[in-house]
Amino acid sequence: MSKKFLPILLLSLALSACGQGNSNSDVATTSTAESKETSTPVVTTAADSLQFKTYNGEGFSFDYPSTWNEYDVSNYNQPTIKASFVDPAPKVQFADNINITVQDGVTTSKVAADSAVAYYKQDTTNMKDFKTKGYESSPNFNNTAGILEVEYTQPQSGVAVVLTQYIVPQNQKLYTVSLSLSKDSYYSIGKETVDQMVNSLKIDAVSQANAPASSVTQNTKTADAMSNIIPNLVENESLDEKTYQYIVEHHELFPAVTPATKNAAKAAVDSKITTRHLFKNITPYLNKMVKVSGQVVQVQEEETDIGTIANVHIMDDNGNSIIGIYMGSTGDILDGDRVTLRGVPSLSYSFQNVGGGTTLAIMLTVSTIQKN
Repeated sequence: MSKKFLPILLLSLALSACGQGNSNSDVATTSTAESKETSTPVVTTAADSLQFKTYNGEGFSFDYPSTWNEYDVSNYNQPTIKASFVDPAPKVQFADNINITVQDGVTTSKVAADSAVAYYKQDTTNMKDFKTKGYESSPNFNNTAGILEVEYTQPQSGVAVVLTQYIVPQNQKLYTVSLSLSKDSYYSIGKETVDQMVNSLKIDAVSQANAPASSVTQNTKTADAMSNIIPNLVENESLDEKTYQYIVEHHELFPAVTPATKNAAKAAVDSKITTRHLFKNITPYLNKMVKVSGQVVQVQEEETDIGTIANVHIMDDNGNSIIGIYMGSTGDILDGDRVTLRGVPSLSYSFQNVGGGTTLAIMLTVSTIQKN
């Protein structure tokens, strides 16, 4: 997973574990910093006695239960943690809590969620019996937000925990609201109230104005599309953060449709990288432009809500299978033609052959496709 967004995941676990005991000395204390609560009256929710207060941070706000205490996040020496609130009187050996982190960087909620799940699965020290409850896209923030929900058992206390994370990429930043509840608490207050809590996040209009949404959308269009395509084509796989960042930073090349961008794509190719390198170990080349030539085994195009997307399967001179995903029409290219693809390696995987057996393949996010 990407180390860039790792602190969000680690901090969620650290804050989740801050109150394992039942006594007040075991849970978070009120922050020594000046409180930023609003004077807005508390709001009664559908959960009988649960009321909310609103925390106003720098450029954002969110709601938390009015009986919870603010935790002094300076204890963690991590500026990405902006606020945390903890139940001072837990009924089990785990303190329910909510926190928000804000990090610089461009990604999608799905990529961040996939990275989170990959990390949680291997973190058996903090998360035992881990399982994913689900991920769903949210219509909020121009359809860029997403909600990840997972379950695990905290090894130290043996308490079953439900972690709900509301992930919002906005204005070149990643906002993550993490709500950790014991399983008993989760089912006591109900999913409707859980959704209300995480969806309470608001980002100030002034903050949103810092980066035009249309620019961000255009710059991340292909990267976002690949983030959705890969897990739909290959189960339990996702677009690596290095590849995502490369596509965003060179978004004008994906696809390259003008003479200038086509020339730029050619110039960006590292001619030392061959398919033999990619099949040996793709990882060092996930942010490199490569060139591959071969015969088209099959080319398919699909009309989508973001335009034409082409899937081009070629076989190079060594019999290796390359699957190119191209954001546009391939023109007059047909099965059997010989073509050259330029693009960034995005995935190493395998698929079942119709006649039996398995084929190893490399997936490219294609910049240019040229008929030879």
